[in-house]
Amino acid sequence: MIKFKKVIMLVTIASLLLLSACGGANGGDNEGTSGESSFPTKPINMIVGYAAGGSTDMTARPAADAATEILGQPVVVINRPGAGGSVGLSEVIRSNPDGYTIAMSSIGPTTIVPYTADVGYTYEDLVPIAQLTDQPLALAVSKDSPIENLADFVEYAKANPGKVRYGTPGAANIQHVTGLRFKEMADIELIQVPFDGAAPAVAALLGGNVEAAITSVQEFGSHYKNGAIKVLGVTSEERETTVMPDVPTFKEQGYDLKAGVWYGVLGPKGMPDEVVNQLAATFEEVGNDPGVLDAWEKLNLIPCYAGPEEFAARIAEEAEAHSKLVKEIGLSN
Repeated sequence: MIKFKKVIMLVTIASLLLLSACGGANGGDNEGTSGESSFPTKPINMIVGYAAGGSTDMTARPAADAATEILGQPVVVINRPGAGGSVGLSEVIRSNPDGYTIAMSSIGPTTIVPYTADVGYTYEDLVPIAQLTDQPLALAVSKDSPIENLADFVEYAKANPGKVRYGTPGAANIQHVTGLRFKEMADIELIQVPFDGAAPAVAALLGGNVEAAITSVQEFGSHYKNGAIKVLGVTSEERETTVMPDVPTFKEQGYDLKAGVWYGVLGPKGMPDEVVNQLAATFEEVGNDPGVLDAWEKLNLIPCYAGPEEFAARIAEEAEAHSKLVKEIGLSN
């Protein structure tokens, strides 16, 4: 247990960096590219490793539409769900590193899945281009559940060992790992049920097929607002003020659990610097687009731009922390 707590401290540090990295969309470090650039001259495919309707997909679609207008070429969103998002990233990594195949991905398939399964890549096979959004996670139950808070949840799980299932957007992602961390902290039995994306995981909760679900706050936003679910806690350092300000944090309820999930654009290793910089500048502009911001706000997404260098440093820190954590909790490949 002592060793596990040390690893939790490492991940907590990474998570704090994750949740505090937003410097605003106006502070990017990209100067753009010169007018002499001929990129792009054909459509760009943006691969999403999750099902349509999930948070990664919902981040991608308005961003792709705005990027299409800026670049003058179609940016086409293609869904490749499977294996916790790694199917989509693998396709991008195998592609020609010319900038015409990029990924909209998230923390799980980038910094967790490579250490839990033999997916054939690590984060070092990817080029971080631009982080776009960033939000904490939440634990929710259905409106009909007798559970009202984390204390109730822990009590219920202890009274029903091995019978409490929590849905996630896929195995070996940040939602899964966060559930395992909470399980260890609370000394309870929980069964993870992975889905191909957050939308089906939330649908399973609403349909009574799982007792709980863990995913990012925006996935629960509309269901929380209309009373279809009860959100028991959020994993931010302080209360999340954008989507569900009335929900207490895990920390307020006695569990020092901090985690979050970003969504961002990545490409295959070997992309020319000028293409990376042009795409980064494009997506910085996307993150300031009023239409995109309006679309993300309606979807409860929280904008948070980071350019290539900052994004790369964050990914490297998270990967180091998660590689140690998955070994500690028995998920390593």
